[in-house]
Amino acid sequence: MEFSLSWILALGLLAGCSGEPSAGRDDPRAVAEPVPVVAAQALTLRFGLGREVSLQEVGDQDAASLLVEDVDGYPLVYLTVLGPEAHGGFWKAARAAVSAGEGHYLVTTGASTLYSPTLFADTGTDTLEHLLAVVDALGGEAQVARLVGFGDPGRYYLADREGRFYDGYTGEAVSAEEVAELSESFHGTVERLAEDEDYREEMAHVWACLLGEAGEDECMAEDASAEALEARQAEAELLSRLGYDPVSVQGMEVRPQAAGMGLAGMTGADGELDFVKAQEVIAQGGAGNFSNYEEVSPQWRKKYCAGWFCYGEYWVLEARDKDTNKVRKDYEWHTVGGNWQDWRSYGYRWKDYFDSGHNDQYPPNAPDGGYYEGYDHFPRQFRDSNWKNFTYWHVTDPSGPHQGLPIGCGPAAFIRLAAWYQFERNQYRGWANINWYGGSIPNLSNGSISSWYYMFRKNSWLGGRMLAFRKQNYGGSKIYYPDLIVKMGTKAISGQGLTTPRGFFNGGNAWLDERGSWFNLRGAWYYGSPTTSVRWSMYSLAMDSIGVRGVPGVALYHVEPTALGEHYAPTLEGRLYNWRTTAEVLVRIPWYETGGRYDGKFLNITGILPTPRAGGYYAFK
Repeated sequence: MEFSLSWILALGLLAGCSGEPSAGRDDPRAVAEPVPVVAAQALTLRFGLGREVSLQEVGDQDAASLLVEDVDGYPLVYLTVLGPEAHGGFWKAARAAVSAGEGHYLVTTGASTLYSPTLFADTGTDTLEHLLAVVDALGGEAQVARLVGFGDPGRYYLADREGRFYDGYTGEAVSAEEVAELSESFHGTVERLAEDEDYREEMAHVWACLLGEAGEDECMAEDASAEALEARQAEAELLSRLGYDPVSVQGMEVRPQAAGMGLAGMTGADGELDFVKAQEVIAQGGAGNFSNYEEVSPQWRKKYCAGWFCYGEYWVLEARDKDTNKVRKDYEWHTVGGNWQDWRSYGYRWKDYFDSGHNDQYPPNAPDGGYYEGYDHFPRQFRDSNWKNFTYWHVTDPSGPHQGLPIGCGPAAFIRLAAWYQFERNQYRGWANINWYGGSIPNLSNGSISSWYYMFRKNSWLGGRMLAFRKQNYGGSKIYYPDLIVKMGTKAISGQGLTTPRGFFNGGNAWLDERGSWFNLRGAWYYGSPTTSVRWSMYSLAMDSIGVRGVPGVALYHVEPTALGEHYAPTLEGRLYNWRTTAEVLVRIPWYETGGRYDGKFLNITGILPTPRAGGYYAFK
């Protein structure tokens, strides 16, 4: 799904966001505290523990951080690269990580108490490789004056000594007009932060506990909201699956933090994280995995727990193939649409070609003025030379004989979720697959072909049925709409398919009801900024779907800082944070999803950054 700027303005989400933000005490950036670099490095270590770094490897690690400023010079985020060779400054560490090829990762954390602790993570070196390519094109790191962000933690801009901006992923020069547009969008986020007192208080509380500025009782206090209680119920169910009594674990004894067990006790003489001391804190505090359960491993929840790493709860969630014990990252969600965002080249579209078994002719020879005169048919074969750009013709715009409708990422993501239940559920959970339409399923493997193409054929086959034509009258003519589009209320805006969060929810449930399924589509979403209630609800849904049941969900997230920016995508992996007073959800974006900087990386879908218009999480239950 893509939101157009005009549609957003119509909702009033960006009202009053133009121009410079208020200065002085009215600007929340001016009163927020800067975060020390040691906290960024400790959060980076915490993110990777148990997956990217084992407990035994902590003392062998090193880290290098780089401050990213916002356009006005305030601290925005830290980029921290972590790994055995990550020393000697950020750029040198980045080159060492890329050279090593594995064992290193990059995490983006808030650089002031205004922003979420963990915002973005690349567990490989793709982001570093792109940044270094731009640095080299500019003539080396000496030519880089600063790294700038505009409210998107996965998108960075390098400013050279002459003040020119370059995209840190593509290397393209950024025009003054685009810089102004990016600045305006980011200042809208600052205005929302100024108005959202609850969010600022939550972040200030979390950072106070992380930085050792709040007492133990205050930091361990529970949020008694209904959403938080539902989230903890999902945690309790997960703990039961892990073989632990959730009552005894949730009622864990919290010992006062011993001297040297806080963040200060892990800080070296240079003000950065001392990994040998960090390993001692972990060992003395008793923090660690209490289970080797193959699908889900909570990181820091233990009956007796002390030390900086034990504040809050951090969960690593992964839905894994029952035979290989792996998330099949390379092709799991692959389908038509090699680049979901660039509609001019690869936008997700379909063509209503029918096989030779149908007597009706393709327009303009079809009856009724060129509109297909069938009912409840669906594309059975796709005969386009460019299979990445299928388009439905003659469906919503009767103004011309060849007006195509882009399906959009909303219906596409729902098709992909349904396809997982039809073709993949047994392979992951051992439960029976669901044949949504009944009848026999043809051999979709087409002989010995690659797995990603097989997944593409599965999605295409089921998607054809889910996009079946439904006949409607329009000005005396018969117009034929793809069924799922009608149910979700998808509209064609600026050449792209727009599906609202509410439309996705209602349309998905309408389709499930029509199938007679006992599943419901559950969802939590927001416009503008996520409230505390929405964050807890998204946390609970992700915990229940990926964590408890080992099934995927669909994330709605922001991918571009300007006019067209929201996207739906299924996900099989998450990292969840329960900070007692608030919750945060990071999901891994599928590989090859948008052909850009987010593919295969973790993104916080509950934070004020990236600059959001809308976000959410959905799952079958």
